[in-house]
Amino acid sequence: MRRSRVMHDDQFARIAPFYDVLMANVPYRLWADYVSELAHRAGTPIGRRSNVLDLATGTGSVALQFAQRGCRVTGIDVSPAMIAEAERKAAEVELDVRFLQSDLAHFDLPPEFDHAICLYDSLNYILNPDDAKQAFANIRRSLRPGGVFIFDVNTVRALEAELFTQESRPDAAVTYRWKSRYDPDSRITTIRMDFRVPGKGRIKAVHHQRAYTDAELRSLLFHARFADVTAYEGYRYTAPTPHSDRVFYVALAAPHTASAG
Repeated sequence: MRRSRVMHDDQFARIAPFYDVLMANVPYRLWADYVSELAHRAGTPIGRRSNVLDLATGTGSVALQFAQRGCRVTGIDVSPAMIAEAERKAAEVELDVRFLQSDLAHFDLPPEFDHAICLYDSLNYILNPDDAKQAFANIRRSLRPGGVFIFDVNTVRALEAELFTQESRPDAAVTYRWKSRYDPDSRITTIRMDFRVPGKGRIKAVHHQRAYTDAELRSLLFHARFADVTAYEGYRYTAPTPHSDRVFYVALAAPHTASAG
């Protein structure tokens, strides 16, 4: 589960205070290690003092991982409630991370970043292909020439298989039951989420994700002036297959010789 990028109703406001409890088993350190290895393989290692842009930062768990490694980190998220949690966490551990509230189709930052990352299928939350095109252009403009953009998506297969239909263990700190339904015409999945939080009762939310094909993603990257695109099976270093549920993309920022967007 991840933050939606272009939405007027902040569905994450309801769960922001207990989001980290819900995600307690997510290995954020290993995610940061994996992203670092992908960047290394692309010839643009993430080192101390690297300028990292964490897109759809949520409560800042990945941003804090890179800040702890000496990177200069900026996190962006559409949800003010999630940004507030991220700022609180950074203050608790005395890490200097800049957090900004914006959706990916509308942010505008100078070309000062060495790396841009967008994890945990956040780009699937962009339902309108025109918004996705603008988001990719914005991301490209934020990167220095030769910078690297790393992101992952749920594949068409994953959403067709309705893998969001799941429920927690009965003894979980926060229990939940999710039911997804995929529309093959729009390629949009609707996920109805029902949480039960001790002391808070029952909280409901509705999220949506769009399935993007490999060809669509490569076209978006091309038009935004990314080059040398490599795709990986999720959390592996091998090429994806037709059965892949999650795919990571690594793309290099080509020089700004033409307007993108």
